[in-house]
Amino acid sequence: MEDVAIDDPRLDPFRGVRDRELRGTLGLHAIESERVVRRFLTASLRRRAHPAPPRLEPLALLVTPDAAERLADITAHFPALAVYRCADEKALHEITGYTMHSGAIALGLRHEDGTVGEFLSWLAREQQHAARDVVVALDGITQTDNVGAIFRNAASFGARGVLLSPRASDPFLRKTLRVSMGRAVALPWARADDDEWPSALERMRREQGYAIIAAEDAPEAVELAGFRPPARAVVVFGAEQDGVSRAVLELADAVVKIPMRGAASPALEGDPPSLNVSIASAVVLHHLLA
Repeated sequence: MEDVAIDDPRLDPFRGVRDRELRGTLGLHAIESERVVRRFLTASLRRRAHPAPPRLEPLALLVTPDAAERLADITAHFPALAVYRCADEKALHEITGYTMHSGAIALGLRHEDGTVGEFLSWLAREQQHAARDVVVALDGITQTDNVGAIFRNAASFGARGVLLSPRASDPFLRKTLRVSMGRAVALPWARADDDEWPSALERMRREQGYAIIAAEDAPEAVELAGFRPPARAVVVFGAEQDGVSRAVLELADAVVKIPMRGAASPALEGDPPSLNVSIASAVVLHHLLA
């Protein structure tokens, strides 16, 4: 750990942090706030013994003195990690150009997203011993808040990991990581290529026995409360406007919906009620994993 001045050139990657420059120019991703940094380092440490996609590799950490002290127990496991300690919160604000870091910001090397093959190999290798085995799939969800919230829900209810369609938003965007409270680095995840979607779902069913459950208010959908969850399922959530794609619905073993009673409200007269996909995912995952 080194004390650094604001103008230290080694801090240049932390200045005016922007996702576009981090990904495109520097090959990095940023993790903000002491709690989320801890989760990032803890997940990186866990992956040493139990590798899972995607690969996590901490590179550098910029912290206030107080945060450095509180994180010392976990940073001690990373002797090669560059830990820079600035004078105080004000100095950290001046270096980064914003105030949403809560005393700590880490940089990780940006490796390739996990592949479908890696994800399936991990699922087979790390056997699930709980009564229910659920994987979450995101079908074209691009809104960063929704992706982050679904990762947080998936981790909170005990889903094993997340499979992304080719168009789904990047889980390692700074805002997504903040909204997910770091769960997007803690949960294993992978992204299907253009020619693997939605056949990756069928592959999960064929090779590992996952039932494909689409969460969509479609004519063929059954109400969630009356749906008996299978022991092993991949549950698919779609984008706010388009919903789960027709190609996925045609593959699905079951389609489930959350019943709405909004017709009783004058405010919704003639306008069907709906839930944000992140909220809907919490309801569905609670039912599948309770």
